Amino acid sequence: MSIDSDAPVDQPEIPTNRPEPTHRLKEWLSRPYVKRILIIFIVLNILIIPIAWLVVHFMELSGGPASSIMVELEKTVFVFTIVSAPLMAITASILIYSLLGWGRVTGEEPPMQESPAIRTNGIAVVAWAAATSLLAAFLVIWGLVELATITSYAYGSTPANQQPNATKPIDINVTAQQWLWTFEYPDDGKVQSDILVVPINTPLYFNVTSKDVVHNFWVVELGVKIDANPGAITNTGVTPDKLGTFNIRCAELCGLHHAYMETKIEVVTQEQFDSWLRERGGKRTV
Repeated sequence: MSIDSDAPVDQPEIPTNRPEPTHRLKEWLSRPYVKRILIIFIVLNILIIPIAWLVVHFMELSGGPASSIMVELEKTVFVFTIVSAPLMAITASILIYSLLGWGRVTGEEPPMQESPAIRTNGIAVVAWAAATSLLAAFLVIWGLVELATITSYAYGSTPANQQPNATKPIDINVTAQQWLWTFEYPDDGKVQSDILVVPINTPLYFNVTSKDVVHNFWVVELGVKIDANPGAITNTGVTPDKLGTFNIRCAELCGLHHAYMETKIEVVTQEQFDSWLRERGGKRTV
């Protein structure tokens, strides 16, 4: 018998029944419980996504955004809710089915495994890691861009007299103490008030401090929120773009009457603001 000299020696035969790379994924998707989880996932997405509009609605119950900063904050909350909905829905779907589906298994013997665990399914693991990584990257990039935008609207840490604005900012000293706020206009006759009165479309620059414990200066509808620390001054700013009366609260637990440490900010026309200053012996320095 002759031997073919070109034939490979001691080489295994190529298998003819090897499953396709996606076989395990298709097999996993065909399991009955996976179909039920996917149905719950779709239903939860339909329910969760409208929550983004509901969240914004509740944020606007006290008057809606009155500055570009607050508009950006609302937009960020809305976008984060939308893009996080699928991840929240799939996690909740598995939890719900674990309680209502697998949680109903009775008997002394554990249920048989239908197939190997999903953690050994390379395609599923890679897909999950890729999806969550892309989501995390999107949230980080969005957050950094929005942080830079809001910081520019708040004038960062640049002093008021160095701001690159056509309109001169109004310098306002904000002093917190248990449990009230005091506002002083150092460039406008050092007028003081327990209510913050400001003109519309004029940059405001806040110098925030405290006389006793740590407080937090939170101008709700304008999106301003910064610590008031004893013995130190923190700075931020905003340009109100909506007439009306809005809320100022303390957002740092500061003692017994913390919940009642609140006042108002009145955004008025320039003429009304000038009149208010004159009534208190001050004068707007242009």
